[in-house]
Amino acid sequence: MQNFIARIIPFILIGIALVALIFGMILLAYLFIFGALVGLILFGVAWVRDRFFVSKKKNIAKRDHSGRTIDHQ
Repeated sequence: MQNFIARIIPFILIGIALVALIFGMILLAYLFIFGALVGLILFGVAWVRDRFFVSKKKNIAKRDHSGRTIDHQ
């Protein structure tokens, strides 16, 4: 009986490792999907804010660039 258990333990460990690997891949895929959804929502909110709610920062008057230019060698 101990000989049988000693021979089957590596297969059990390989099976546990495969289950853990597959579970980790599924968990990582869900994490990527969740991250993509959050990023898409944040992008949509930023796009809507930029498109429909114009900020007052964009209306800055341009400076006059007249003056001396000092070149360095």
